[in-house]
Amino acid sequence: MKMNILVTLNSGYIKPLTVMLNSLLDSNPNRNFRVFVAHSSLTEQNFRYLKEHVPMEHCEFVNVQVPNAMFADAPVLERLPKETYYRLFAAQLLPRDVNRVLYLDPDLVVIRSIDQLYRLDFQGNLFAAASHQFGPMQWLNRTRLHMPEGGKYINAGVMLMNLSLLREIQDVQAVFDYIRENRKKLYLLDQDILNGLYGGSTLAIDALLYNLDDRYLLNHNLLTRPSRHVDMEWVEENVVIVHYCGKSKPWKADYKGKLGFFYERYSGCLEEENAKKASRNPMFGVA
Repeated sequence: MKMNILVTLNSGYIKPLTVMLNSLLDSNPNRNFRVFVAHSSLTEQNFRYLKEHVPMEHCEFVNVQVPNAMFADAPVLERLPKETYYRLFAAQLLPRDVNRVLYLDPDLVVIRSIDQLYRLDFQGNLFAAASHQFGPMQWLNRTRLHMPEGGKYINAGVMLMNLSLLREIQDVQAVFDYIRENRKKLYLLDQDILNGLYGGSTLAIDALLYNLDDRYLLNHNLLTRPSRHVDMEWVEENVVIVHYCGKSKPWKADYKGKLGFFYERYSGCLEEENAKKASRNPMFGVA
């Protein structure tokens, strides 16, 4: 049985996506994946690039083209384009026989098996995701978005989605109404929408294991007792997903985080794969 993966992007994230998918396949060698690529503007050339740079023996791409006008009036940011909204409607965009899907941002790498995460019991929730925020910031975001008491503000970059239940209860118009009524509050766009509408129906998972980024690692070690601190050896042995949130990216010259070597590991694998293909086919990679 294939594991279902969802990604949403424009052409600016094609290369990071190839690194993410290479990391996923390398860390899960005995699994087969169906990768739903939701977009409005990717070209045949973009998909050809993906197929040339990702080993296809265990990976099937499904082109999910979303109408360009679907979120035409929704607010966007330079680093958060309209494509991020598409995960909101995964239950409507993906085939009805897909009952669960793991959404993954392109700017992350998978360094261990995702089996345990993918097969998680939803316990009646719509989503399973991790929070990157501690005490006061949790309270501020719950207040800003009128989240239910006890709900945690989650990062939507790694999110297991219960599509069966979403199809039963999600009100599509309510999403657009929420955007219209709260657009001035949506600092992180669809992530804020997910938290505002579904904060009480999200199962919390461990950010250290499934959605570790540099800032969370720093805050965890600053705000917890020394016996709970984690180092790079612990990360290597335990973490499943490393996420490069925010503006600081390991493929940019100004990156200063500690976790960038994981990205380098899998971007290096990508370069090795390209070299192998080039040796078999001298035309491979020629512009």
